[in-house]
Amino acid sequence: MKLFGHGKKVTDSAAPTAATSESPKQQTPTAQAVIHSAATVEPTDVKKNEHASAPAPVANEDAYQKLTTKREQLEKHVNQLNQQYGDARNELRSQLLTEKDYLRAQSRMVNHDYDKLAKQRDADFEVFSQLQDHRNKVAAKQQRLVASLNVTKQKFAEQSTILAKMKAQSAQITKQREQLDKQEHKLLDELGQQGNLNSLMEEIDAKRKQISDINVHDHELEQAENGINQDIVKQEKAVSVLNKQVAIQEQANNKDDETADLQKQLAEIDKKVSQQQEKLTADDDKLKAVKQEKASLGEQFQQLTDLMKFYFSSTKLIDNFQFDPARHYVFYSNTLIPLSQLSDQNGLEIIDQLFDKTDAHFDLLTTDFNRELSEIWDDYQSSGVLHHAGHVINPYLDFQRDAGRQQHADVALPLDQGQDWHVNAGTEEQPEMIRSASGKQSVTLKYRADRSLESVRYFQNDQLFKMAIYDQQNVLVATQYVDPRDAKHAASEIYYRPDHSVALEKVFFEDHVVVQTTDAGKTVERTFETEDDYYEWWIKAHALTRPEDALIIDTETPYFEQLLNDDDRRFELIPLITDVDNKALIDQIVADDSPVNNIIVSDEAVHQVILKQLKRDMHIMVLDPAGVTNEKAKAATIKTRIYIPKVS
Repeated sequence: MKLFGHGKKVTDSAAPTAATSESPKQQTPTAQAVIHSAATVEPTDVKKNEHASAPAPVANEDAYQKLTTKREQLEKHVNQLNQQYGDARNELRSQLLTEKDYLRAQSRMVNHDYDKLAKQRDADFEVFSQLQDHRNKVAAKQQRLVASLNVTKQKFAEQSTILAKMKAQSAQITKQREQLDKQEHKLLDELGQQGNLNSLMEEIDAKRKQISDINVHDHELEQAENGINQDIVKQEKAVSVLNKQVAIQEQANNKDDETADLQKQLAEIDKKVSQQQEKLTADDDKLKAVKQEKASLGEQFQQLTDLMKFYFSSTKLIDNFQFDPARHYVFYSNTLIPLSQLSDQNGLEIIDQLFDKTDAHFDLLTTDFNRELSEIWDDYQSSGVLHHAGHVINPYLDFQRDAGRQQHADVALPLDQGQDWHVNAGTEEQPEMIRSASGKQSVTLKYRADRSLESVRYFQNDQLFKMAIYDQQNVLVATQYVDPRDAKHAASEIYYRPDHSVALEKVFFEDHVVVQTTDAGKTVERTFETEDDYYEWWIKAHALTRPEDALIIDTETPYFEQLLNDDDRRFELIPLITDVDNKALIDQIVADDSPVNNIIVSDEAVHQVILKQLKRDMHIMVLDPAGVTNEKAKAATIKTRIYIPKVS
């Protein structure tokens, strides 16, 4: 068996080379039966042969030769069985590791989903609590208003009762005064009718006294009536005020925005509370389902662990990483060097050779802007350098994906029509320099070998201020505006779709760059503070969006760690480790909770460092198992940013 791709036969981590030397506890029942039958049943036949050959001493030499031949056949048979047993163990180990990798990936996804659902449930519960608090406040406000109205109504009723009693008392006094008045008139009439003088005087005195008493009583009643009438006036004012308050509060409850709609608000809030309660119930059901899935994965994980202990006496195994034809592999390279500039074998060829003995293929992903990228990639494939590569993936090429449908479209230069332009170099069909009659403005055009337009430079007073870049179909790809402080650098860059709509814009400052994407409707979608942030987002959102995607990427790539720690990415990350100086990053890659299950290392030295730090299962592929590091050829310098040359 080739372990770690070293090319030499080594033993399992828990077993010697020969399967017969293993402890019986470490062997499978089937393997024990095979080895046992081969080791015990066949020698019985040998004893029978020995017993059968005993009566013929003359043929001892022939019998011994037969026994030797039989023994050699048995040894060969046992060796074959041992080889099959070893191959089966290796295949079983690989299968167990693959299953464990799958379960680990599933567990990470399930745990991520569980954490996400738990956060969502907490957020929903927070909304539910806020709705409950809002409802309680609205209900309390409504209750206060109702209570205040009821208190006012109660006071109004009480004061109205008091007023009614006072009016009744006033009416009674009025009635009493009327009776006294009648008595007084009656006495006066009787005085006028009295004939006997003596008896008259006595009667007059008596009646005068009665009249005087009546007048006193009437005066008292008059004062009481006046007091009651005054109280009645006050009470009527109080009752009137209370009546107005009741009317105002009732009107407020019916018309005012803050009070009249409280009942309606309560109904709406109750509806939202009910909906939120249903949402919480759904969240709980989802969490319960994910918990069950976690428990199921835990059981399956434990079963695999038990199998590893049974067959290999270990729960952590290392196996060689092999490409899976069912997966879509993508190799990351910042740029693609033209084939003509390669002086020796490059990294892309080495990656291509890894796929030689597999049915898998790979695509190339680059993030550098290169207007000739499609042509360079075609050169790679047509030259036979790459045998397993399919497509090239690039954000700028993605903007131009429809440009190939056009055939050398005519180019309309954005020139000031108010100027009189003359061709100073080239021809009318293929001008190389156009200059205005005033001489203040000029335009230079550069063509490819196939006479397609490559670039157009615009000058103002012989100072370059912008350059337009075209593809081989004469479609505008990008425009770069020159930094007025340094003509070697761009102040901004604009990248277009084939319909000339802006797809991406970069604005360069002294210490940073701002990148923003624009949709077809000319609306800014996203803004990024660095180009690396943009590339990292584009890889996740556009380039690799499926679970079967697998990105082979060097750990020294600027945004590798961002991709490693991004739980929302859907594709597999396969680190290419060429340097182990960053121990913290290596620890993070091989940690128990790391999402990485497969890695590729540059040579045996790096491999050994990884093995020393590794404390869990892992699939490892070694690019150079012999430890021979090929001297790297000097690569041509390809800048990520296109620099505008100085005007000569």
